[in-house]
Amino acid sequence: MSEADLLVLRPAAGPRRQVLTIAGVIAVVLVVAGVLAGGRPALITCISLVLLLAATIAVYLWRSRIVVTPAEISARGLTFHRRRDRALAASVIRATVVQPGAVSETIVVLDAGEHALLSINGALYAPADLDRFVDHLGLPTGGPGGPVTSAQLARERPGTVGWTGRHPVAFTLLCALGFAIAAVILGTVVAALTG
Repeated sequence: MSEADLLVLRPAAGPRRQVLTIAGVIAVVLVVAGVLAGGRPALITCISLVLLLAATIAVYLWRSRIVVTPAEISARGLTFHRRRDRALAASVIRATVVQPGAVSETIVVLDAGEHALLSINGALYAPADLDRFVDHLGLPTGGPGGPVTSAQLARERPGTVGWTGRHPVAFTLLCALGFAIAAVILGTVVAALTG
């Protein structure tokens, strides 16, 4: 396979800095909360959560990528690796998606029957890299005339947006709940061990 046949896109510097800044703010808040809560167990719990958050963000940024080979198109994130046969790709939808607190580009690769093969949230990637991705595919490109929400895109093109995209607030609340449960469990274990 020649280098021209392979395209690998990794998160851009700007979005990486934004993710790291948000993680840094959360880390500071957690450490301050641990100090204000008083006691060694609370501080150990908060520092442990900061380390867990740092490890998760590092793995997320390290694993995330879009790869196009002559045989397949793939997108990888923290908890998923979607691979699709490139021969099935027939067209591309590019949409500017407005989410709570952010605007990002979403690219959906469709098959000949207009069904979504692969949906890619472009928030981590530079616009120029997303342009390279679409140009590399060499497929007809279309999309909404202006910015849309994930729910609007899902209504216009069923199957293009997953559950998390259609319910961003619920997904955020579920993540916060999971983090809170992890904090309570970790706090209980630390308190029992240091008690």
